[in-house]
Amino acid sequence: MANKDTDKDVHLKVVVNGKGVPLKASPSDLLGLLVESALDKAKVADKSDLDRWVFTNSTGEQLDKNRTIASFNFKHDEEIYLNLTAGVVG
Repeated sequence: MANKDTDKDVHLKVVVNGKGVPLKASPSDLLGLLVESALDKAKVADKSDLDRWVFTNSTGEQLDKNRTIASFNFKHDEEIYLNLTAGVVG
């Protein structure tokens, strides 16, 4: 018998450095929880500052990592982008 929770998982394609990686998450997970998993799957070695990575959608709008996956109403296998923000020189 299938686990009902996993049946409700949201399947996404996260593009990291031009490489699309499939991820699934619980609708109640915060988007920010996907950062490290996406970087691992994309084989990004430097994960020293996870806060500098931002998610955007296909129109370039930054997605709030403190919102739940469900709150975005993502389509099945929707493509979102994970990019490193530029550092501030001071």
